Amino acid sequence: MKNTLLVLTMLGFLFSCEKINPPQPQSELRVDDLGNNTYQISGNFDEDYFLTNNKTWYISGGVFVKEGVTLTIEEGTTIYAATDMTTPFLSIKQGGKLIANGSPNNPIVFTSELEEPGSWGGIIVNGYATINTGLTAEGEGGTGIYGGTNDEDNSGILRYVRVEYGGKILGTDNELNGFSFNGVGNGTTVEYIEAYRGADDGIEFFGGTVNVKYALSIGNHDDSFDWTHGWRGNGQYWIAKQLSDGGDRGIEADNNGDDNTAEPYSNPTVSHITLIGVDDGDGSNTGIRLREGTKGRLYNVEVRDFPKYGVRVSDQVTLNNVINNHLFLSQTNVSNNGTDWKDCDFSLNVDTLTNNWFNYDTNIGAGTDWTQGWTIGL
Repeated sequence: MKNTLLVLTMLGFLFSCEKINPPQPQSELRVDDLGNNTYQISGNFDEDYFLTNNKTWYISGGVFVKEGVTLTIEEGTTIYAATDMTTPFLSIKQGGKLIANGSPNNPIVFTSELEEPGSWGGIIVNGYATINTGLTAEGEGGTGIYGGTNDEDNSGILRYVRVEYGGKILGTDNELNGFSFNGVGNGTTVEYIEAYRGADDGIEFFGGTVNVKYALSIGNHDDSFDWTHGWRGNGQYWIAKQLSDGGDRGIEADNNGDDNTAEPYSNPTVSHITLIGVDDGDGSNTGIRLREGTKGRLYNVEVRDFPKYGVRVSDQVTLNNVINNHLFLSQTNVSNNGTDWKDCDFSLNVDTLTNNWFNYDTNIGAGTDWTQGWTIGL
């Protein structure tokens, strides 16, 4: 009898908890006035909306921007993740747009008052560009469908945007990042973004063709930058810096783990990259790991202070891409790592970058002049 009463009591407690924190519907937008000029958003943006910097904003649960809808965020706006037993994230659905156009002195900041890695799910952008896992795919964490046939797709503008304490881990192979670019097209503008102290990857590309110039990934607990599933964009001026509380690879570069020769291949061109490692206790951190059939061209890269490897090629398919000149690093400074080169050596590669998207710059590494005023953690 006592056990029966205990079970009934516990069930009653669980039901009461559900009543205190009911799941918010995703079928309609809900904006709750919390007082003191503070508002909490949940559900779907189903018409154009503007977040202003003279209010304090919170997001609760998965907040989606629907097809045909534009969410505009004013420079200097701060958006907090609610601490209400939900998993907050902002997802731009296919055909939706995010216009988050900050400035050096007034960046747009997504953060958590908890100041703990993994406090929320970050920003997810879903586009119509091609991927190599099928025509379309479902984003991790139920964050939306992505993929298609339009490599020029435009999902909006992200400029001077900082995401802090994202990267919510939901389960095995089910993780959210700081920024997730899912099948995003090159009509989208992404410049001056920072992922700071997330629990998973800082910035990850799942296929698509989006270009990213001026990006930082600081203190993220898994990979700083990660590409997979056929990403073919450009990147310039990237900085990764690991902190002592966790980290894995500066760049993890994949094509497709199930089919290393799947097309379109991951085949980006990136230049002026600085990757700074740290020994976080297990000695396994690696600067760049090239694997699962990725192709690509990497120029003017600095890799230092990783306790295990500076640059590693992990499998024969990827090594074949090196042999056939579909994957290489040129003008590199790889130094002070446990082992600078593992199963590869690009140190003597010299090649000329001929792509008008890139700024002409003969320096190695990303520099820091462009980080002033809007970043943290350097």
